[in-house]
Amino acid sequence: MCYITMIFDLKDSKSIENRYEVQKLLINALKKCNSTFDDIIISPFLITLGDEWEGLLHKDAPYDKIISFFRENLPEYLDFYTGIGIGEITINNFELTVNQLDGPSFHLARKAIKYAKKNHCSLVILVN
Repeated sequence: MCYITMIFDLKDSKSIENRYEVQKLLINALKKCNSTFDDIIISPFLITLGDEWEGLLHKDAPYDKIISFFRENLPEYLDFYTGIGIGEITINNFELTVNQLDGPSFHLARKAIKYAKKNHCSLVILVN
């Protein structure tokens, strides 16, 4: 079965002066997103690497609504990259957190976010 893995990464986060405040804003946005979209989220969004956050959606989920949500719920000065992988997952014990799951969907999303950052693309989607 296919899933949608989404990885977000703040652009130029090392230059943000009020990182503690930004972290609080991001955590609140994640909580609100997980609550608002709980019907399409399989594994809730959480911060995985400093200024990166990740979540897993059902294969037919409207991922564009998640992207729009973060655009609307984070301050304008916080821009981000989005990497999306669509494919199978191999570790699918959904009692685990998203960073404990694995499979091609996650690998594609990681490859997509790396490409987005290297090539300054706001959104990259890779499908298996």
